[in-house]
Amino acid sequence: MFLEKNRDRIEKDFEDFSRELPGKAEEIKKRMEALSPDIVIGMKYLYSNMPYSDVGNYTFDTYLDYVQQGIYLWENSPYVKNYPELYFLNYVLFHRTNDEEIKPCRTYFWKKIKDKVQGKAMVEAALEINHWCAGEVMYQGTDMRTGSALEIYRSGVGRCGEEAVFVVNVMRSAGIPARPVYVPRWSHCDDNHAWVEVWCDGDWHYLGACEPEAVLDKGWFTNAASRAMMIGSRWYDRAMPDEKVIGKDGMNRIINLLGKYAKTRWITITVEDLDGTPAAGAKVRAEVMNYGEFSPIAIMEADKNGCISFETGFGSLLICAVYDGAYGEKVIDTREDDHFTCTLGEEYEDELWVDFDMNAPEDTGRISWNITQEQEEENNHRIAAEAEHCRRKIEKFQPLWKRCLFGHTMKEVEPMMAVLSEKDRRDAFPEVLEGHYQEASVYREFNPDEIYIPYVWNPRVENEVLTRWRKKILGYFDKGQRDAFEADPKSIWTWIEENISVRNDKERLTAYTTPGAALELGIAGEKSHKVLFVAIARTLGIPARLNPADGAIEYWDGMRFVAVLEESRKESHLTVFAGEKGDWNYFQNWTIAVTDGRGYLTLDFSDRKWEAGKLELDIMPGDYRILTGNRLPNGNILGKRYDFHIEKDEMKRVELELREYSLKEMFNRHSIPDSKLTDRAGNQVLVSELTGRRRCELSDAEHIDVPCKADEGLDAAVAFGDAAKRENSLVARNILFWLEEGREPTEHILNEMMDLKEKYEKIQKQVIFILRSKDSLKNATMVKCLELFPEIQVYFHDFGKDKEMTARRMYVDSGKLPLMTITEGQCQGIFAAAGYSVGMADMLVRIFEA
Repeated sequence: MFLEKNRDRIEKDFEDFSRELPGKAEEIKKRMEALSPDIVIGMKYLYSNMPYSDVGNYTFDTYLDYVQQGIYLWENSPYVKNYPELYFLNYVLFHRTNDEEIKPCRTYFWKKIKDKVQGKAMVEAALEINHWCAGEVMYQGTDMRTGSALEIYRSGVGRCGEEAVFVVNVMRSAGIPARPVYVPRWSHCDDNHAWVEVWCDGDWHYLGACEPEAVLDKGWFTNAASRAMMIGSRWYDRAMPDEKVIGKDGMNRIINLLGKYAKTRWITITVEDLDGTPAAGAKVRAEVMNYGEFSPIAIMEADKNGCISFETGFGSLLICAVYDGAYGEKVIDTREDDHFTCTLGEEYEDELWVDFDMNAPEDTGRISWNITQEQEEENNHRIAAEAEHCRRKIEKFQPLWKRCLFGHTMKEVEPMMAVLSEKDRRDAFPEVLEGHYQEASVYREFNPDEIYIPYVWNPRVENEVLTRWRKKILGYFDKGQRDAFEADPKSIWTWIEENISVRNDKERLTAYTTPGAALELGIAGEKSHKVLFVAIARTLGIPARLNPADGAIEYWDGMRFVAVLEESRKESHLTVFAGEKGDWNYFQNWTIAVTDGRGYLTLDFSDRKWEAGKLELDIMPGDYRILTGNRLPNGNILGKRYDFHIEKDEMKRVELELREYSLKEMFNRHSIPDSKLTDRAGNQVLVSELTGRRRCELSDAEHIDVPCKADEGLDAAVAFGDAAKRENSLVARNILFWLEEGREPTEHILNEMMDLKEKYEKIQKQVIFILRSKDSLKNATMVKCLELFPEIQVYFHDFGKDKEMTARRMYVDSGKLPLMTITEGQCQGIFAAAGYSVGMADMLVRIFEA
């Protein structure tokens, strides 16, 4: 029987759902009357466990696709009998994987891949599906809105989280339990990442989404994951999972998966007040520093003793706690201890720069797998073909709106589309855009286009699903109510607060309830309340927006944007001075955050321009924190913090400070791939051969007086014996340059090297240029550089996976060239940089000689 072990529970959960949303439940029951019992129980499961935003945003028919494919798999898939029914419910049948838009896709994907997995064991099928996915979608950085699996497939591009959504849906369509896994923020670099786990042969295994390998449990992120402080996956079911749960995010339980990827330890945090009384029920966040701000990686609640215990990595965290209006925080280093106390109500030094350190865990990941060279080469050959297929697909892709202009010319449409994001321009439905065009057009004459298009016509408010909400809003309010809103736009917010409730316990907090659904349900998340305000205002011709710096709701009064809430009004002024550092990049090495006493909200000033070494900012009165951070190559951050209070109408001045580092702190030892290079004569040479030479193998002319290290495998008597033996045991350093001739960053680094002629002449035999082909040698700057330094070694490589993995193993940007790596020992990198920055050639020499 379909879902035999969980039927009773599902029926009870649906009864609870029906009491919570009686009106919606009646609609659903009517639709179920003509359906089979199996479809009914499947639909009841989905509705009982989905966020309320999913209940309101999507039609009953949207979910039929998921249930019908689930029943087909239950009856026909050879895999289903191999795993628990609870896994089938959560990781095969369930529709949601992340915070993506939901569109029917499972039966469609199954038709695409069924012939490829026919007769294959689960592991083989999972590997094959990921290869198919790689041929259909490739990585492209985009905004934080997560598109539907179907639209990601159509466009052929997506960020890592979207690739994971796509792969998980395809896996589930084939009956393979799958879930997205994510690092909320890395500790060692400014980014995050998502990948996929699949359940095969009795356990969970990981793979890079649309990044196929020859085996499971292998990905470029393997070593990066070993440096995380938290890795998780969401669980939607009302039943408890059989894995470690670290906390909740709205209705979702967060499963802590870190122990599978990294060395960990259990730590305990005790939250207490100034008198030492435990704060039972305190809300606690564990945060890491990333993109110049502190960002949560786990949200928990203290027990009756004021304690929380959880598994994390060996590194630094900021612990923040809130209880009964009191706030406290503490930077901890889990390498030093496993018990810490966070005290509520402690005061911090105002208007004083305070140093702090945030240390990243060490790399403890795998560096080798049981894969033959033939397997690796065959896999790489397939990847290359799949990437080419995907590139051709992307070139042919045309957004739907360009195919259906509803009689408009491109000249008419382009100003409208220009205010939408690149992703909106890819996946927006023309019917939705046209609906807003027609329904907003009556207000066009009342505002100039620079106000009307982005703040009246624009159907996009934040990251919600785009829908035709204007007709629903106009039909919901009578003329008297609409007139009252137009007379006093602030009253829109008053109405929302009185009539639309917040149920975070029934919501996925990063998902949005669309304006129409919020009115229908009478329920929406806090962010969706703001979206609804803007939607109602724009429907009535009132220009409105969310403030780009702090998300405050605002409307246009004919002269300027006005904050609806008094506490959001920008009635103070801050002047930030660059000081001696000068090179400040928001969300990289500095940020400003405001507190409401329960935590900090980072403000977005990334679009503000420095003028004459200063930044002028209008801000709300309140308490603020400025953070600056200097991230070292090993991932650690040398941080500074500045707290201040500013009153209404007050003007304040702050000069930024950045902690400096020593050359010693620039070293970052990691193994790099043993790439196969080709010399000018066509001979193959391994990187290990080039980087493994000892100093005794160099001629006197090559023998540079720089510190070197003893070979790892040498006997201690040799390593620390007489001078002659030690001299013969030392390995030489080298600098590997992966260069892209003719491109500006490579041109700059070559010119800098030539400007430092005396320094590079001394080390030229330990400099290795890696180029794509012999044609690279024709570049004028390359010719000039090699004439000046004739003993530089030159080799060739296809710049494929080895180049990418060299960058990733050294924790620098794999998408940037030139890639420069200083080595010390066979395939042992000690410093790397990617891209160009002024003074890089000199920095390389200084580190080389350090």
